[in-house]
Amino acid sequence: MDDPSWYGAFRLIDMIGSASILLASAFCLAGWMLGRYAVVAAPLVLAFAAVPHALDGYTSAPVWWLWAAAGAVLAAVVAGQSWREVRAVRAVARSSATGLSITVGRNAVLASKRVVRRGRIKALVMVVAACAGWVVAFSVLPSELGRTYEEMGQESSSGMFAAAAAAFSILAVAVLASLSWQVFAMSRAGRSRVWEIPAGVELAPPWPFEDKATGLVSVQETTSAGCICLPEFRRSFPDADSHFLDEEGVYASDYCPGHGIDRINEFSAHEFAARAGTSWLWDERSDAPERARPDARRLLLYGYAGRAFTGIPVRERAGLIDASFPWVGPAHEAEAADAVPGWDSAQRPASGVLDVIDLRPAGYAGSAFRYRHGRAWFEAPQIGASESDQYDRRGCPS
Repeated sequence: MDDPSWYGAFRLIDMIGSASILLASAFCLAGWMLGRYAVVAAPLVLAFAAVPHALDGYTSAPVWWLWAAAGAVLAAVVAGQSWREVRAVRAVARSSATGLSITVGRNAVLASKRVVRRGRIKALVMVVAACAGWVVAFSVLPSELGRTYEEMGQESSSGMFAAAAAAFSILAVAVLASLSWQVFAMSRAGRSRVWEIPAGVELAPPWPFEDKATGLVSVQETTSAGCICLPEFRRSFPDADSHFLDEEGVYASDYCPGHGIDRINEFSAHEFAARAGTSWLWDERSDAPERARPDARRLLLYGYAGRAFTGIPVRERAGLIDASFPWVGPAHEAEAADAVPGWDSAQRPASGVLDVIDLRPAGYAGSAFRYRHGRAWFEAPQIGASESDQYDRRGCPS
């Protein structure tokens, strides 16, 4: 850094020069906070400093240009890696396509659009802030032109405003570049694809609590012969939104011939285990069955396109794939060993148990407790439980 900041009368290029030094110093201290935007911002910050130093003939100008070129090379390398990743994701999408189609709910579509919309709003805010900063800087500049370094008290207000304006300008460029790449990656990988990814691959939902609805019947299932779930639900909730029901489904009626308690208890242990993934079998306060094998646990992502867009976490419910909320964010990168916490589970009723079905042979990590007057509850064995706490193969308590 050259000292003093300028010689003689203060000029426009001196404002830019002092702003570049302030910006470069701030970037050195806090640039890491920009995350992925820092890759684009770094060469721009350095080039912003190199230009006034070169025009004013400072001996440090070649150093600024050298570091700006190094930053540009790094940005190009990262861009090349991102391009190869998008190509790989596109190739995997084509080679692993099942040919099956499934309805994607409104929440997932809105969440995907919301990510892009937030990027546009962020870029717009940066542009407006940059314009405001430059307007203020050039408004203050006339009062400082022609004054010496000593007369200014070694400070330039226009330089500080110009530094802030340049920072917002560079951030706007970085956000727009990131947003453009995100939209491009989504279009190449397939914006409407649903990916099934093994859990523990360094991706986790942004919502830290698992959302596994139980006790539900899809509206499509309520059309089966003899089903009274939808009329019973309408009787209890006459003002329920039909669009909401199409996405969420309805709670199964305890007295429904096809989805009621009697129907649940009619299944043999083998038939029940084969249907364990069905929502309406379980009490609405019960946890949903968990897969026993880690590689059998899946994270469903809508619109996955690599790191450019990690996809909206979705789940199967009511006969479609949907996100929990329309404002849910994309999955985030996490350590493979990180566990996703859940809400504190409700305790199952202590009495009224009809039988206990061991679901481990069906690939689930626990047992089903069927009740005489209620829906089933899933319970995973506690870590460190003794052998006497387990259940025999007939599904009855030992």
